Amino acid sequence: MQKSFSKTSRFEQLYKENYARLYYYAFRFITDEEVCKDIVNDVFEKAWLHFEDLKPDTATAYLYVQTRNRCLDHLRHRQVEEQYADFYRIVTEEDADIAPDEMEERVQRIEKCIEQLKDPTKTILKECYFENKKYQEVAEEFGITIHGIKKHIMKALRLLREEFGSKKVPGKDS
Repeated sequence: MQKSFSKTSRFEQLYKENYARLYYYAFRFITDEEVCKDIVNDVFEKAWLHFEDLKPDTATAYLYVQTRNRCLDHLRHRQVEEQYADFYRIVTEEDADIAPDEMEERVQRIEKCIEQLKDPTKTILKECYFENKKYQEVAEEFGITIHGIKKHIMKALRLLREEFGSKKVPGKDS
């Protein structure tokens, strides 16, 4: 019983000493207060789960590294989402020359392309974009790395670009 209390009090001390600093550190990467809070809370949750393995002299460095990595993951995920949104806007873009029925046809082609994707790529794309799950959540569900999730997403986006004859990567200058 004493050991559990000791772990809890040591963790509370680590939390109190570092939460605000980690929040402001995350804010240097991401200027969204709620996202920063979520990231820092996720880092502390992971730290709690692995607290027995943390060495007191490196715990703070561990927290900073985890915070930085979560921020970078968030930024990468947001970049892929923006590329997908840009692509979706390109293929469904309204202009004077496109009739509403042609617009609907484009949307149906996108949906058909997505349905023709093989699993796990199709499921990963749907979970990340339509269910708004974090890459980390989907990676854990599939038992693969975040990098693996990104490869599936990029594969799906490449196939959609090919379907619409677009060689330009959305979000990048040609």
